[in-house]
Amino acid sequence: MLTSFPHITKLVGIIAISMLMTNGVSDPERRTKVRVTGDSEVIISGTTNVNQFTCKYNLEEMELPIRLVYDDAKEHILFNNASLQLANDCFDCGGRAINKDFKELLQTELHPQVEMKLLYVAPPQEETSKVDVGMEIKIAGVTRRYNAVLDCNVDNKITVNGVLELKLSDFNLQAPKKMLGMIKVDDKIKVRLAIKMNEV
Repeated sequence: MLTSFPHITKLVGIIAISMLMTNGVSDPERRTKVRVTGDSEVIISGTTNVNQFTCKYNLEEMELPIRLVYDDAKEHILFNNASLQLANDCFDCGGRAINKDFKELLQTELHPQVEMKLLYVAPPQEETSKVDVGMEIKIAGVTRRYNAVLDCNVDNKITVNGVLELKLSDFNLQAPKKMLGMIKVDDKIKVRLAIKMNEV
């Protein structure tokens, strides 16, 4: 669940915090690269007054590594160059018509991508994998700040899991109305993250 700050990323940062814990960072500013693996998932889901919809992002399109620059602060790890950009065209909602509606909802012609930018990661509490994260999410040219609690596990890969709850109205978005306005999309949507990353 997200809580707005005085009003994505996001995951990338959790990865970096894991690197900090396992590699023993001492320098105040560090740089690294991570790559999202193909078995990761980013899924946006929502409901209408008649049914549900689910749009899955094709993470295979993300071939380039993500560059991170972070500062090892006392209470938080602060980031100044950690962003994840998701092209709207790479979301698949299961059919041509609903894909078109989804792209129209996100104002793709004017704003072709969603950006999630990591601001900070707080060190996890003892005996838990949950981590507090501060982030900015930019959709359709509108940026909002949030904090979230996500799960982070480190094994062969660094895995970040969580569900973020957003409101379309936070980004001044209004879904297209179908069948003379009888089908309406609910304001709340969920973003489910199951991101796996490797340091490169």
